Amino acid sequence: MFQKEHKQTSIASNAIFTTGSMRASKLLPSLIFTLIILILDINFNVGKEIKSVFLESFSPISNLSQSTADLSEEISLFFTSQHKLVSDLKDKNNEIERLNFELLKLEQLSKENQELLEMMGYTKRKTISKSVIGEIIDMSYFPKESISIKTDIDEIKEEMVAISMNGLVGTIDQIFPNYVKVVPIYEKNVNIPGLIQRTNQNIILEGKGEQNKLSIKNFKNNSNIILDDKIFTSGLGGKYPKGFLIGKVKKISNSEDQSTLEVEVQSLSNFSSGTKILFAYP
Repeated sequence: MFQKEHKQTSIASNAIFTTGSMRASKLLPSLIFTLIILILDINFNVGKEIKSVFLESFSPISNLSQSTADLSEEISLFFTSQHKLVSDLKDKNNEIERLNFELLKLEQLSKENQELLEMMGYTKRKTISKSVIGEIIDMSYFPKESISIKTDIDEIKEEMVAISMNGLVGTIDQIFPNYVKVVPIYEKNVNIPGLIQRTNQNIILEGKGEQNKLSIKNFKNNSNIILDDKIFTSGLGGKYPKGFLIGKVKKISNSEDQSTLEVEVQSLSNFSSGTKILFAYP
């Protein structure tokens, strides 16, 4: 019994010394390696080199992180810039539309001023004793052409004629409480005393009911007339002011009984143009 206990004590003692010697054998090389590093660092600045190698080894990771941040910032800046460009472009397009609208208004105003100047020139003629101006508010087209004009109804008389910037264009058809209805001078059965400018011959023009077409009534076949002769109002009868261009001769042919000529005159006044109408009588 005593020998067995002595043996166990001996084994434990050996184990303790063996463990201690093993720990010393592991610690000693570490101390020697650390001492060598310290000596080398003092003499050759090895620590700095190790640090440099360490930093160089991990620099790609650091650069990658920085590059990712820069890329993210560039992408954000790109889309922000694009959004601003789109917004600026939209604002500029709106401004262009507004300026185009203003330009159209100025062009329209310029046309109206020119129209009024030409029409006011008619009022200075000695053949016109009174005139009233009105604005076109409605229009119907061929074959039932007419225009409705808002004007001072109290100043309007049925014997007045309608004049636009193109010249004589029509006659009063009806007078309503707030506006006047006008039909063109080539309306069927409208009669206008005229004058052939080249020969100074008085004639009567009649509307044919066809767009821009009139004819000379009862024109003798021995009369002096040629194509493109200009026809003006004569002022006879007191219905139409004198000296307004009506149109030109476009067609001449013999009638069926050969006693008269059928002469077609094309009106040069555009019934459906302009925005203003001048009502006048001699």
